Amino acid sequence: MPRYLRITVTFLGSRFHGRADAGEPEWPPSPLRLFQALVAASAGRWNERTELMHASPALRWFEAQPHPTIVAGGAVAASHPYRLYVPDNVTDKVGASWSKGRDASIADYRTEKDVCPMHLSDETVHYLYPLPDGICPHLDILTAAARSITHLGWGIDMVAGDAGVISAEQAAALSGFRWQPTQAGGTALRVPGEGTLDDLMRKHQAFLGRLSHGGFRPVPPLRAFRVRGYRRTDEPVPRPYRVLELRQTDGSRFRYPHRQLIHLAGMLRHLAIAAMKLSPTEGVDGNWIETYVAGHLADGQREHRQLSYLPLPSLGRQHPDPGVRRIMIAAPFGDDAWLDHLARRLAGQRLKPLRGDEFGVHDPPVLVPLKGDTVSHSYTAPAHTWHSFTPVILPGHDDHKPEKTRKLIEKALAQSGVDQPCEFEWSAFSRFPKSLSAHKYDRDRRPTGYIRPDHLLSQTAVHLTLRFKDGLKVPGPLTVGAGRHCGLGLFAALESS
Repeated sequence: MPRYLRITVTFLGSRFHGRADAGEPEWPPSPLRLFQALVAASAGRWNERTELMHASPALRWFEAQPHPTIVAGGAVAASHPYRLYVPDNVTDKVGASWSKGRDASIADYRTEKDVCPMHLSDETVHYLYPLPDGICPHLDILTAAARSITHLGWGIDMVAGDAGVISAEQAAALSGFRWQPTQAGGTALRVPGEGTLDDLMRKHQAFLGRLSHGGFRPVPPLRAFRVRGYRRTDEPVPRPYRVLELRQTDGSRFRYPHRQLIHLAGMLRHLAIAAMKLSPTEGVDGNWIETYVAGHLADGQREHRQLSYLPLPSLGRQHPDPGVRRIMIAAPFGDDAWLDHLARRLAGQRLKPLRGDEFGVHDPPVLVPLKGDTVSHSYTAPAHTWHSFTPVILPGHDDHKPEKTRKLIEKALAQSGVDQPCEFEWSAFSRFPKSLSAHKYDRDRRPTGYIRPDHLLSQTAVHLTLRFKDGLKVPGPLTVGAGRHCGLGLFAALESS
């Protein structure tokens, strides 16, 4: 039976402050963070402050092990950060002023630091390393090192550690969510590899020698590690998607008004239908183009699998203008091959006006494949909290009754395949300041908001915020409601969420 080396850390508080790349919140704590804590604990445990000798063989064996499964409770980033005032390293200036009889205070030299910790539902984290032969050759040393760990994350993230070998049954009985290494997507976590220990000792030596008669020498960063995606086992698999940019003839980006984005979706769908008629896909029935590509229900059908054509309004600090410059095609789960077949045939083609006036005096844009950028990332990267950029069209009218609104939202989520537990709140206005409201008319009864298909005009529309429970990060693209296949009910993640 398989066995595992289990290293456990238990936080003495219910918050974790460690950050990932670019200062993003990190959860669970990365395997590299655990390895660094073991190295620091080994140096203290055996009083080897400049170079590790006693624990070196065990740590070299450990850094070469397969990436672990991580078992931990959920964690949610604090909704409001708190502020610290960190004293600057200028006590020499303050002391010099005092020696001359001048008034001075270290409080005059401090830096503001906003802190947004992760709030933990469970303080214990387990790292499970598979042992193919059931034996850990350095168990005694690794156990002693693990029990000497005092911090994991920032200096205020105090922990107690332990280690041991457990059976598969004991591993399965551990409480918490499970994060497994994944080949694509997931949460990016740093992991050690062969050479990480040497690089850590090299960095430590550089830190000790950073000050000399020749002046200050900056300490080079740690380089010998890798980044691996981890996915929570209950995290939904992302829908396959492809992003196309709208380009003008000279190669510059084309901008389309976001209020009229359903027209853009219609033009792309029309182009996809024509492309698939010229180059049909094998192994599909005769109604495939009509139902799957065009999205029309066959007689007697209530629902079916189909493509979604999703214009992406620009968002973020670089795009104060929310005009549409990119468009996404999203497919049902598992349909990557069909999506690739279509995307290859759309690349380089021009959109064709359906009414004749969609582009005014401008030439229709060219579709150019885009692997990804910050805008599309906001619509696709896993997130705990999502906000609608375009309003969600509910399956009915709420008669201005909040309880009926809630039931219609729950129905829309179920129809859209959002079955993960979540909390939601609704409003007529989006959290994105450049988004248009969910209203159909303004106070003077003039049409306002996003243009809708005629058959959806009588249904209630709202803007939604979804917060998934237990810190679950749900990947995009996320679309909800009756217009979810043509760009309405499109969600994105705010940077501060």
